[in-house]
Amino acid sequence: MMHSDHQQICFLGLGSNQGEKARNLQQAIKHISQLPNTTFIESAPWYISKPWGVTEQDEFLNTVIKIKTKLKPLALLKAIKKIEYSVMNRQVNKRWHSRNIDIDILLYAQQSINRPQLTIPHQHLTTRCFVVRPLLQLSPQLSTQLKQKITAHHKNHQCASELKTYKKTRKFNSRR
Repeated sequence: MMHSDHQQICFLGLGSNQGEKARNLQQAIKHISQLPNTTFIESAPWYISKPWGVTEQDEFLNTVIKIKTKLKPLALLKAIKKIEYSVMNRQVNKRWHSRNIDIDILLYAQQSINRPQLTIPHQHLTTRCFVVRPLLQLSPQLSTQLKQKITAHHKNHQCASELKTYKKTRKFNSRR
């Protein structure tokens, strides 16, 4: 795998709305922490959120994690896709539909990348409460412009009230 000489700070968004959601996030974090030259630093609190995009599906369990890695952005993306599809058996589905695991690279150091397969910062970073709130709780070093957009979204969309904090005893709203 391609890697750089120095570890870079990255923020990844994780979500699940199929099966044992909490276990899916725990497994994803475990697999990410086992990537070569990668260290798990911390996780934001976990939140239950309504589906985004396609709304007729189960609620999601979401969080943001902070890692350090020597993997370059495209190598990290390839490793994450392998975790999603090969290791955790995510099914190929239509965009924004139900999935047992979804892992997105939100930020990679201070880099900006605009390629067909990868956009950093993530293209929906500033428009989703289930990303904005946990990301702010991890206090990343953000550019002034990005921090203003994220903070404005958090305030204007009342992200604190839109998300429910996940507690292990809480039951999920499931459509059957």
